[in-house]
Formats: sequence, structure tokens, C-alpha cells
Amino acid sequence: MKFIKKFLLFLLVVLVLFVVWQVTKKVPLEGDWKQHLDVISTAEFNGDKVTVKNVRNYRYGPTEADMHPAYYDRTYDLNGVKKIWYVTEPFNENKVAGHTFVSFEFESGDFLAISIEARKTKTQEYSIWKGAMRTYPLVYVAADERDVVLLRANLRKDQVYVYPIKLSKPENARLLLVDMLTTMNELTTTKPQWYNTLFANCTSAIAKHVNKLSPDRISNFSWQLWLTASADELALKTGLIDTDLTIEEARKKYNINAASEKAGDVPTYSQDIRRFK
Repeated sequence: MKFIKKFLLFLLVVLVLFVVWQVTKKVPLEGDWKQHLDVISTAEFNGDKVTVKNVRNYRYGPTEADMHPAYYDRTYDLNGVKKIWYVTEPFNENKVAGHTFVSFEFESGDFLAISIEARKTKTQEYSIWKGAMRTYPLVYVAADERDVVLLRANLRKDQVYVYPIKLSKPENARLLLVDMLTTMNELTTTKPQWYNTLFANCTSAIAKHVNKLSPDRISNFSWQLWLTASADELALKTGLIDTDLTIEEARKKYNINAASEKAGDVPTYSQDIRRFK
């Protein structure tokens, strides 16, 4: 009996020490980051304009590990957001997990994708379990669609869906963009945060931005925020996807893999993958 009590006490001490370590662990702003996560994107606001610096524009091939780095700076009109798109990528190797991100289409013909990710060092690989602890900083990557979409559809061969978003108010397009770009700046300066598999992943972070504009629109306890391969089901259920189709019909219509393969790496890529029937 004494041994059991001592063992339980030992476990309790270990648990307390672990919790203290996790709570007091600071988010690193410096690190030997993986190549495609090393250069951060920043936004400079000037009235109705915003200049996004270091928009990632990588190309990959013949494998994903073969990276060809490229970045550009671009100025966007905050009042010129024509449409917002919700992109989902269920993973082939994991039927319950996936990646989601948002892409903004502008009247100018430009597209700006914002992908919320775990920022890993060169020695780290992503782990669901490690992501549940304070392992990876949270980072927002501003990217060209020929980086983040073409990679997933043409190289990884994951199924990719590009859904139009329904806004409750037209002005929400600007507000969502500003909110996401502001958070992008804060994460690597004044308000760093940890990535968390359950509560601060790509999908739950988007839901927080949506709930800022429409309070309680998406429940924090929605299981699709954790099992992210089904994130589009939640988006359709909450009226975020601009369609009257069922989820099966919507997936069939808004799957862009065939169009992406046909288009390839061309300047009109974003327009070409959106020729929905």
C-alpha cells in the first residue's frame, strides 16, 4: 500500500511539473525554421491599402522536398475584395485530418491565400500529439495560390476543394482580411501564440476569425474543428459556403484537381481552377 501511495504521489508531482513547464513555456520568435516557414509575411496598412511583404510563391518538384523559393511584395485594395474562398484538403494518408485555409480574390484579379500553420524547425516533423502540447509556434503564411493550392492538388495528389464563402455583410470581406493580416503581424511580434491540435489549428483559428464578425456562429465544440477532414461539412452547416447543394454535390462541383492538372503553372491558374460547372 505504501508503494502505491508513493507511486501515485510521484505521478502527481510529475504531472504538476509538466503542467507548470507547459504553462510557463514561452513561444520562440527565433529558430532554425524549415525553409518554407523561415521567411515571415508581414502587412503594412496605409488607409484603404495594405502592402503584404514576402507573399510566398514557392514551386516544388520533382518532389515536395525539392523547393524553389520565391517571394514577392504586393499592395492590395482593402475595399477591393471581390470574393472569399474556403479551401479544404483532406489528407490521403489520414482520413480524419486535413488542412484548411482562406483565399481572398480581389477586383484587380489578384488572389491572396492565408494559410494558418504550425511553424516547425528543421529537425521537427508534425505530430498530432506533439501539436496538442506547446511544441510549434502558430504562424500565418501569406501565399500565392500557385504555391499552396497547386502543390496540394498536383504534387501531393490530395483532393482539394475551393468553396465560395457567403458573407452575412459585404463589409465583412474587408474586416476578415484586416483581422487575419493583423493577427499575422502580431504572432511574430507582440502576441506570439502556440499552435494547438485541438484549439488553435488551421480550422479552429479560422472559426475564431469568423466568430469575431458573427458571434457564436461556429460552436467551439464542433467536432469538425478537430477532425478537420470534415471541416467543409461544418462550413456548409453553418451557412459559410455559398451554395444550396448537399455536401456531396458541393464536393463534386468545387473539387479543382482535374482543372489544376489541366492548367498547370500558368499566370491565370487561379481563374482556370474556378471554371465550375
